[in-house]
Amino acid sequence: MKISELGGETALINLIQEHYGVTHGGDLELGIGDDAALVKSGDRFLIITADLLVENTHFRMNAIDPYLLGWKSAAVNISDVAAMGGTPTFSFVSIGLPDTEVSVVEDIYEGMRDVSSKYGSVIAGGDTVGSEAGIVINVTQLGEVEPELAARRSGAEPGDAIIVTNTLGDSRAGLVLLLKFGLDQAKMISSYLVERHLKPEPRVEEARAAVATGAVKAMMDLSDGLAADLPKLCKASGVGARVYGQKLPISDQLRAAAETGHKDPVEIAEGGGEDYELLITCDPDNADAVVGAIINSGSRASIIGDVVPGNEVTLVSSEGVEKPLGGSWEHF
Repeated sequence: MKISELGGETALINLIQEHYGVTHGGDLELGIGDDAALVKSGDRFLIITADLLVENTHFRMNAIDPYLLGWKSAAVNISDVAAMGGTPTFSFVSIGLPDTEVSVVEDIYEGMRDVSSKYGSVIAGGDTVGSEAGIVINVTQLGEVEPELAARRSGAEPGDAIIVTNTLGDSRAGLVLLLKFGLDQAKMISSYLVERHLKPEPRVEEARAAVATGAVKAMMDLSDGLAADLPKLCKASGVGARVYGQKLPISDQLRAAAETGHKDPVEIAEGGGEDYELLITCDPDNADAVVGAIINSGSRASIIGDVVPGNEVTLVSSEGVEKPLGGSWEHF
């Protein structure tokens, strides 16, 4: 049986978790199944996460410059720390390289250094190897969080409000432009959308502000897209969800690009991956407090739906038609 026949990446992770991994035990507070692991360390939890980027799977060198590749490689891991409600501390970078120009490597590490520094982390070690398969980057990111503020995917309950930060779908639109026109021309068409794809901003301050309210029940970051990630949160919590298409936050730039390409902006917003925004649930009575805290941190936040009993995750159109939330990125 091939991975695609098993059911793709999510099914593979479930298989690994069931047969080879652990979810908790001893000092391991939380293992496989969330954005990061939590390990007891004194009066705090140590956050540990890792992410792998492979050339021609996650990026193409003709559609990203080395500095932004480094930035994104570190940023997506820092985003996982944010999803747990924590702050980043140290990272360990393992990189596989062809015999490329040294300046390319320097630019990659400058990007990683700059985004790490911006969010309070430093590169503390790693490994380098030769690679005949192009550039491969694996970042192991550490962070820390107070036990009472640690966020998990589990915890959502029927009746909860569903909140997202900022806008959705911009990264996917930027990727489409890059693949169709290349880096330089794509920037000329919409530098905003291209930057949203190539230079994601981890929502560390927004997450810290949200968990500080004490109202967050479940939280994760949107790496694979709302249509893929909301079902993961719902499965971890044993609930379903209903999202309203009219309430999805969509940027003016995405609406313009969608109109030009004769696409539905709601469809792009629900299925777009790599936005790295936060997905949060909380009691509806506390939703305004959570939204207000995020706004005070410098970002937008929107209530897009509610948690429901059962296990169905649906989208309600502007015409009131309810259907399963659409698909998004799948590795296999």
